[in-house]
Amino acid sequence: MLYTAGGALFLLLLWQLLSTLGGTGFLLPSPYRVLSAVFQLFAESESWLTVAVSMSGIVLSILVATCAAVLLAWSASRFERLRFLMIPIVQVMKVVPIVSFILIAMFFMSARILTSFISGLVVFPMIYNHLLSAFLNVDRRLLEMARTFSMKKRDVVRYIVIPQAREEFLAASSVAIGMAWKAGVAAEVLAFSKNTIGRRIYDAKLYLDMERLLAWTVVLVMAAFVVEKVLVALYRLALVRIGERLPKSHVGGQSEKAADVRPSTVLADAASVAQVADRREELIVIGGLCKKIDRTIVFDDFSATLNLDRPVLFVGASGSGKTTLLRLIAGLDEQDCGTISGVPERGLFVFQDNRLLPQLSARDNVRVVLPGYDGDVADRLLRELDLSSVKDQQASTLSGGEQRRLALARALAPESDILYLDEAFRELDEKNETTAIELVRQVAREKPILLASHDHGLVERLNASVVMISKQPHRA
Repeated sequence: MLYTAGGALFLLLLWQLLSTLGGTGFLLPSPYRVLSAVFQLFAESESWLTVAVSMSGIVLSILVATCAAVLLAWSASRFERLRFLMIPIVQVMKVVPIVSFILIAMFFMSARILTSFISGLVVFPMIYNHLLSAFLNVDRRLLEMARTFSMKKRDVVRYIVIPQAREEFLAASSVAIGMAWKAGVAAEVLAFSKNTIGRRIYDAKLYLDMERLLAWTVVLVMAAFVVEKVLVALYRLALVRIGERLPKSHVGGQSEKAADVRPSTVLADAASVAQVADRREELIVIGGLCKKIDRTIVFDDFSATLNLDRPVLFVGASGSGKTTLLRLIAGLDEQDCGTISGVPERGLFVFQDNRLLPQLSARDNVRVVLPGYDGDVADRLLRELDLSSVKDQQASTLSGGEQRRLALARALAPESDILYLDEAFRELDEKNETTAIELVRQVAREKPILLASHDHGLVERLNASVVMISKQPHRA
């Protein structure tokens, strides 16, 4: 605020200097005389009406153009044909001079409609282009996480798309609102719109009343500044509330399937033993698997049979393909050749990168993947992983180890048929690693688990079977 005030003071001093050096107050009145004229304007009720008339038309056009830009940018990001269709339309809006649009539109529109049309014409392409770019560049890893966890489409929009596009939208809006005022008042001047700021500026120029002309210009700047700050603040408030606050738990409306989610307090009772016995014959069969990433051959005729009666640990050097194999089995990537059969239908992932929603709290990162946003299940899992003390903190503020445990809690929360853990215990200290491994051991009594890790000690600690993966020495 101090620097902004300093910038304003610099402009006033420069203005005063030019007015003094000019040798006449007729061509460039001093700031004092102009500001006195501004106060005189606001003493007249007619001036307030003038500002209200201009403001209502311009603000309405800004809101309508913004809504249209948001809807079309979102649609264009999803439908490529619409995106190409919009390119020449937006280009014409950007490059054709505003004066040309005003002069052409004057033949078809009334002065009042003309002002709104021209203002909206300036706002639309700026908002559209910035939002389209933001929508097309939403983090693909978070979108993949959302698909893996079967997040609702509305939640994907609220908690992934909107937070990532928010700052781009606000920056574009800030500039577009100022440009809308410039274009709108220019239209008022050329169209001789009654009771508008543009008409007052034109009349002052016509009568060579420089004090009044500059006074109305100052009023224009003040009105544009206030509208910009108010609208951008309202936009920000609305988008923050939409993208950072999860609805309250409504467990009563969840399905019976969701109600079966169990925390780590499950013990090895007869039912869970029977489940393990049922899984003794479950196999994932991999035959002749080939996969090339860019020019690197990751797998070349790789075959294996994975017995799901206990956790399966993929071990190998860094870059050997452990993560790639997990993703291929989970169906997140597609192999170039070969077959993978016997994979349980619904699988959840602890990705190598945490892929948390940074603006949501730790608790809401778990709730967002649960039917009914079940807070009780989230609280139990966070308690099991010693995250209760940070459950209300935004995920972006957590330490690396806390974020890793949170990613594990999220994967354990919903019901699934198989669990994929990619370096799930990295960044954990000894105490938290022991707790997390014990939790996974208990979950392994109920469902198959596939893990990728450098830690050979997990073989004994999880009673896991091992698949050694060797790094391919050649490239395509």
